[in-house]
Amino acid sequence: MARTGQDPIDEERHGVMGQTDPGDSVSEPILEMSVSCTDLPKNSFGEAPSTFVSVSCVTPPDTRWSKSGQTEIISRSCSPFFLTTISFETTRNISVITRLRANVYEVQDRNMHTERRIFKVSPIGQVICSFRDIVTSPDNKLVRDIIGADGTPIGGKITVLLWELDDAEDKPQAVIKRDNPSNHVYPSHAPKSGYSASATSRYPNGGMMRNRAHSLARSAYLKSLCCNPCNKTYRFPNSDGTSMVQVQETMMESRLNFYIPQQIIKIYLQEEKRKLEELNMFEELSHEWERVRSAVMTEHVTMIARYNESLEFLSKQTKGPQFKKSTAKSDKLLEFVPINLHLQRLRVEESGCRESLYDMITVGAPAAHSLKFRHGGLKRMLQHYTEEQSRSSTKNLSLQAAKTLSQISDLKNSIDWLASDVLSAARHVSLESMRNKTAALNEKVTELLNVINENFMEEAFNSYRNASFRGSPVKTPHGSSSGGSSSANSNDKSTTKGSSSPCDSGNSSSRTSGISDELQLTLHSNRFSSASSMGSTSNHQHQQHSQVSSSSCSSRSPYEDWEWDGMSFVKSPGANIVGCSGGVTSCETNSRCGGGKMLSSWTSMMIKNLSEYMNVIRQVVEILPHTASPKERVGAVESSIKHLKECISQVQEQAKYSIAFLRMQEEHSNLSFLQSLQCRRDIVFSQALTALVTGMMIKFRENIFNKVFMSQMSSLGILAHFEGLISTHGDEMGMLEDFAVGIHDLGGVTFKIVKTSTTDADTMPVLTGTRSSVVVIIPVLPSMTDAIPEELLSGQPIKVYPALFNIGVNEEQTMAEIFGDTSLQDTINQDSLQKLDNYYSRLVHMIPQKDWRETRSSVSLDVLMSSLRHHISTKKNKNVEILHISSQLARRLDGIRFTSCKSAKDRTAMSVTLEECMILQDEHQLHSQMFTHLLDTMRSEGTRRDNTRKNVGSPKYAFNKMQLRAFPKLYRPPEGTYGKTVAT
Repeated sequence: MARTGQDPIDEERHGVMGQTDPGDSVSEPILEMSVSCTDLPKNSFGEAPSTFVSVSCVTPPDTRWSKSGQTEIISRSCSPFFLTTISFETTRNISVITRLRANVYEVQDRNMHTERRIFKVSPIGQVICSFRDIVTSPDNKLVRDIIGADGTPIGGKITVLLWELDDAEDKPQAVIKRDNPSNHVYPSHAPKSGYSASATSRYPNGGMMRNRAHSLARSAYLKSLCCNPCNKTYRFPNSDGTSMVQVQETMMESRLNFYIPQQIIKIYLQEEKRKLEELNMFEELSHEWERVRSAVMTEHVTMIARYNESLEFLSKQTKGPQFKKSTAKSDKLLEFVPINLHLQRLRVEESGCRESLYDMITVGAPAAHSLKFRHGGLKRMLQHYTEEQSRSSTKNLSLQAAKTLSQISDLKNSIDWLASDVLSAARHVSLESMRNKTAALNEKVTELLNVINENFMEEAFNSYRNASFRGSPVKTPHGSSSGGSSSANSNDKSTTKGSSSPCDSGNSSSRTSGISDELQLTLHSNRFSSASSMGSTSNHQHQQHSQVSSSSCSSRSPYEDWEWDGMSFVKSPGANIVGCSGGVTSCETNSRCGGGKMLSSWTSMMIKNLSEYMNVIRQVVEILPHTASPKERVGAVESSIKHLKECISQVQEQAKYSIAFLRMQEEHSNLSFLQSLQCRRDIVFSQALTALVTGMMIKFRENIFNKVFMSQMSSLGILAHFEGLISTHGDEMGMLEDFAVGIHDLGGVTFKIVKTSTTDADTMPVLTGTRSSVVVIIPVLPSMTDAIPEELLSGQPIKVYPALFNIGVNEEQTMAEIFGDTSLQDTINQDSLQKLDNYYSRLVHMIPQKDWRETRSSVSLDVLMSSLRHHISTKKNKNVEILHISSQLARRLDGIRFTSCKSAKDRTAMSVTLEECMILQDEHQLHSQMFTHLLDTMRSEGTRRDNTRKNVGSPKYAFNKMQLRAFPKLYRPPEGTYGKTVAT
């Protein structure tokens, strides 16, 4: 029967039609078909029918019909023009003898659902033909009468229009001829005058083709990032009816979905292991503090075990679906993976126009579902933590000390460079240059002295010294930096063995090699002129004093011989100051002998040592004669510079240990809360970062040859626009609190472009850095480097400007607006407005507006910004205009677009399809009378229906009629596409 075309109308479901399950094949479509009907008979109630067309095909000698696709449902129309097109892939083995069957169905009860999520239909009629019949018809357009069940025409006609896609290498030969299609059937409201339809661009002889350069199978780069595509195609006439607009909607999974979380977990593990190392470096703590350390270490070990378990599980997710289902959002093994992450791409082709691409990343709002929301989300927890800090001086001290540690590190690096510059100037330049470099060095040392001369640094050091058993010194990682042993046995060692002081530099032959005797006498007399009263003390006396036993060292302060000369500290040669490269200082010995007051002298000792070394360097350089040779200049300062750097290293080390101890104190004071806070923040950041990197990688590649975009990234950075549809009620309030902090943390992420040596397009990004400062390395093929600005290739970081705009749209938001609180949403939108405004203001001054992305919109960016400010400042329930305007601004500013709800499934589907239709209306002449038709078509037959099926096994949106009454009208799905489903 299949070969003769005499086949029963009944489908395999016997008059009940379900949704097609689109496959995940990457096979390319080679043919596309549009269907329309005219003069359909009215139903038994005298009403125009609600219809759709299902298309099947079979290629002899096969006898089993296979379904190719179906159109959307058009309600109450006798001449429906279907926007959904039917595609035929290479795997179907289409040829001219392939038979095609188009069944026309009337939907009797669109709201009747069964457990299989289908609706009841009745057949109207069918048309059976071959592809040869179509391609031999004028303009590849075949018009046939619809045949009823009894084999007679029912009175209506069906029109089938077939066209070939571009000349792919894998297409079958001679499928259709390339004639110029015209006289297409179009909606009654579209003008017919001058109509010459063209689905796509044309061949020279008038035939049609569609460019597929951006398809997954054709782009090696896109294929390395995305997989499992789902495609839906639509076709509509433009607003004046002079041409057809071809639209392809594609949804793809991201191969980075499990890869990026593994990368960031490894960074988390590195930091956790460093914290364990910090805790292990404390030596001989008292029993009480030893228990504290043990408790803190146990928490970190537990966290490491949890993260390792997730890492091991994610490393195995290399096959199968590359996304996390919404039903698995609370799975602890998948907690670092974003929910339902997909690329949503809209591709638009118009006759005589360039192809346009619009990308959106859809992802569940980053939130720690596995940790629940009993105590709220991150924003509330951080606020509670901040309030606790304000009541605790210790916690404030820890934060301040951590900031100081960063300052010390930066200053140390600067001093090291400047010290090297002084020696370099001494060797290769001139005395004048040497003095200039010394002055710069002196400024940095002065800055360092000011930093460490804070009470909290002294308190931080002493808090650890007081907690250690018998006040033993810290254990330094480099034994050479402290000379003597750091254990308790170091009490028995000489405190001056191997030590040195700046005073010794005047007598040590090793420090004055290359300096003339006359110069040495000059240096010696000048250095101690301001301390003549102490000048009689000899170096021999200094050595004797350094050998005094610990029992007598408390009788004299080692700093009583210091005095301030108005510029810096100076001391006599006999002063008992131990150099930074030496062993245990006399200050430490004194503290062990019961001199508790000496605990407060560590900061003073460091300040005096640094001042002395810098003073020696400065004065030596000042009195150097112009006739001094390079060897003499270097010999005069080399030793002091060496000891200055060693002393600064010790300052940095001591500060690091002291701050580590404060961290331990702080953690233990609220151990479980802080670990929960850190774990939640890690989870949320991992989800947000994965979405960001996915969007950035795709955006970068698609615009790599766009000079204006590359210049924008180089000079300013990339805008990441997040649209949220989360309510401010119940658990979703906690989700929004997580969401807001996660997006804020993305501000610490930077991207760097690195030229790769490989020619393989399958190059994945690499993550480096720390929790608070992640660097994403983007590898670039050598063939693409010419299009990238030199400064980016040189390693200049690309900054990220994240902005989150949230408007709750569901029934829970209605409850929040009536009985609850929406202040969090208001604050988020106001903060993001300021960020977006700042980004726009800076961009205006950097790039002329004439170079910005082309648009057909008559609304300027200034007007859009003004409108956004107005809507955010206006108190209005469910003001979705904030979302529409901000997303339009993001597109115009070449930002990355993200859309999120709880699971990126239902509300996200409504938002994404609405945005796609708005783009088609603003940029591609979608007629206003077709707006709702196309919107319902995308929601009923588009890729987002497949997204719901992939997540919960049902192609229905998880709404009910009561819920939808609270939704804004433009966010309501068509009848028959929603209902009871698996809870998500």
